[in-house]
Amino acid sequence: MRKFVEVRKGARDSTESVNLWFAHCERQKVPYVTVTCRTKLADVEWDHISYPPAVDDLLSVGGVELRDAAITIFRRHARAEQGAEFTASDRLVSFRNLEIPAARKAAEELYDLVAAHVTARQTPASAPTPHTL
Repeated sequence: MRKFVEVRKGARDSTESVNLWFAHCERQKVPYVTVTCRTKLADVEWDHISYPPAVDDLLSVGGVELRDAAITIFRRHARAEQGAEFTASDRLVSFRNLEIPAARKAAEELYDLVAAHVTARQTPASAPTPHTL
């Protein structure tokens, strides 16, 4: 299962690839993660926009933990000498200037983090309603 789309910055087909990936994420209700590569470095981004509005509240619940875990992923893969930097909140994460192999790993981990965060906070629709006597 793919967890992110990877595009080359400035490539002619990058916009189409990103749009198709967004549509897939929106349909499947999964994290929308992109990796934009340059020659040696890449940027990783996750945006909550692929989720329905009801998920915004789920992202906010425990959002500090989500943000802190995203920062931990960044620190695991970033190299200061590459000028790596991040922006992170409960609905948007951006890692800049990671080496391409590290960016791919970070993107997978970020996808898994967000998916687990949302899943852990959803009420299973198929769960039986408890009855009281």
